[in-house]
Amino acid sequence: MLETCNSCGTVFDIDENILSKKIQWLRCSVCNEKWSVTTIGQEKLDQDKTKNNKNLVSTQNIYKDKSEQVKHELASIKSVVEDKTKKMSKKNNPVLEQKNKSVSEIASELSASNLKLDDKIEINPKRKVKISNSSKKENFAPFILLLIVSLFSAIIFFRSILLSYGFLYFPNHVKNYESKLNELFYYIRLPILAELNHLKMINFVATFQDEKIKFLGTIKNTSNRPILVPRVKILAIREDRKIILEKILIPKDKIIMPLSETKFSETLEMKQKKENVSVKATLIKKIYDL
Repeated sequence: MLETCNSCGTVFDIDENILSKKIQWLRCSVCNEKWSVTTIGQEKLDQDKTKNNKNLVSTQNIYKDKSEQVKHELASIKSVVEDKTKKMSKKNNPVLEQKNKSVSEIASELSASNLKLDDKIEINPKRKVKISNSSKKENFAPFILLLIVSLFSAIIFFRSILLSYGFLYFPNHVKNYESKLNELFYYIRLPILAELNHLKMINFVATFQDEKIKFLGTIKNTSNRPILVPRVKILAIREDRKIILEKILIPKDKIIMPLSETKFSETLEMKQKKENVSVKATLIKKIYDL
């Protein structure tokens, strides 16, 4: 006989042999709702009255106490209903499954969900660290650009000093690229100049011999580093302040060593009486010409 729960709609297959007139209601094992036995079941019970009487006589012989008989019948009904509901239910009932779960199963599910949450929390900081690393790398780009610009500016500003040290330590290489460097700096209108602040001309002498004039002089370096040798401009001026000779001397040496001297000399022809001419020599900053 089939019985349907009025609350949750679960269908139960109940053995008619177990029912009796004293059992007027049934309890649902899913939602614990009670309902009375249907009239169809009562009619079937009346038809099988004779059969049930025989069964009751046999059961009364076994159970002397009426209370124990009722308890036994209820326990048998409950066991049969539970077995039949498991077989008859085609769809999974979440309420029934939740009730059937043990405490250990629920605890294991909770621990697994907590582990998943911990994994998600651990993944997010790693992503943040990668983003911060990429941001740090991007911050180095302007610093490197600023370093390159400052280095290039220092090379241009200290071009004469760097060239003097180049002649000191790498004379052969600098001589090969000397003209190219001069063209480059001349193109950007920053010529290579001598540092006259640390140079002095001493012992300059001009002598006349048979319509020739001979120049002798010394250039002294007063600094503690090498300095490029400047050019020397020679002027011969007559008494009426007319320039009769103008010559630029290019010394053979390229640099003057620290706290040392370099000498220069030159002989020129001049058709002029010596008593009417005065000779002067000056140092020129410009070292190269194009």
